[in-house]
Amino acid sequence: MRVGVLLFMIGSLGGVGLRVTPRDAFLPLRHVRFLLVSLVCSWVVCPIAAVLVLHFVPLAQPYAAGLLLLSLAPCAPFAPAMVRIAKGDASYLAAFMVLSALATVVFMPVGVPLLLGLKVSPWGIARPLLLFVLIPLLLGMAINTARPRVADWLRPKLEKATIVAALAMFVPIVHLFGPGIIDAIGTRAIAAQLLFLFVISGLTHLLGLALQDNQRSVVTLGIATRNLGAALAPIAAVADDERGVVMIAIGAVATLIWSAALARWLSPRKRTADAAMVAG
Repeated sequence: MRVGVLLFMIGSLGGVGLRVTPRDAFLPLRHVRFLLVSLVCSWVVCPIAAVLVLHFVPLAQPYAAGLLLLSLAPCAPFAPAMVRIAKGDASYLAAFMVLSALATVVFMPVGVPLLLGLKVSPWGIARPLLLFVLIPLLLGMAINTARPRVADWLRPKLEKATIVAALAMFVPIVHLFGPGIIDAIGTRAIAAQLLFLFVISGLTHLLGLALQDNQRSVVTLGIATRNLGAALAPIAAVADDERGVVMIAIGAVATLIWSAALARWLSPRKRTADAAMVAG
């Protein structure tokens, strides 16, 4: 399972890097409103929403730790697929993913002690994020910039390897923690996950009114998708109970289903059809 998690993180973030150049990723960050909405939603709205959800839906500490880690890990590697469904702006998606990776490395080591009330080494949190989130992303971007043809050749192979890594990760999780996932049904853990996703998506979409529709959908879906790998990276430092991993595994499934439905709702074709139905 550990090998699968590491390979999935490296492959996912490296694959994102192989799709973009530094210009693609950093030019949209000059858009001040986009930058502010992205940062506020990722690092203010999401942690506060998680704390409020846990206030109204109290959970056992390991489940709560899993949810709080997910609140500090925006933008899943499958976000590009969701943004394509919603017809979002690809360049702004690249910028959001790079911003999320950079900010996760900076903010998660600070946020974990604050949110979980634990005395943990910031470097112990930052190290796996640097090794398995930021470095693969920057390496992929470097290859795409220096050798675009190599990046084009390497990208599909890396995507296939990442799918294999995802299976190598999820199959052991289901095998090892399947009973724990079933047990979580009666603990309000799933209800807390769904409430958290609903709140952060709604608030982000509301704050995104300042953006164009194709940029707004990027931020909304980037927030609605949670990065399983980034959330799992520091789990050993904050929880020695398997229920923390169970909570993140539940979050992976919940965020996938939720973001797919949200992407379809955000697509221009769906909005046009809904408007025509109302007019009719």
